[in-house]
Amino acid sequence: MTESLLDKASDYAFARLKETGGDVSRLPVPLQTVAVIYSAQGVIDNGGIEYFYESDFDGTPEYSIFVNAYRRIGAESAAACIEESAAMFPFGQPHLHEAKRQQWLDEVRDDENHTFVKLSRKICGDQAVFLKLAEYVGAKRDAFKSV
Repeated sequence: MTESLLDKASDYAFARLKETGGDVSRLPVPLQTVAVIYSAQGVIDNGGIEYFYESDFDGTPEYSIFVNAYRRIGAESAAACIEESAAMFPFGQPHLHEAKRQQWLDEVRDDENHTFVKLSRKICGDQAVFLKLAEYVGAKRDAFKSV
């Protein structure tokens, strides 16, 4: 599996996503998986899982969408990091409350002993994610018609 195949699959998934008006739920599952993981992991790799939580994704999807996508490709460690960190917010439906997320993140981000910080370090730069995503694309190649 070459990186260029994964890049082409990503380009295809994001082109189809644009056609849905940014509604990832309207994509076929393989395309949805690629778009979700590319979006999430790109942000996480740029600054940790706190970056992932610092802003809203289009349509403010529940974090389980991301967890499920990571699990579909077999990236269980990354899925668990998102699942566990999302459950740490001391209020319900954190995906809907950006200001509350920001406040809580400000309280924990500098605490090197906090589990959230440890999860962030674990998922940030996890090279297995893109390797597993490439394997997934290879197995689901028919879903990416022009790739």
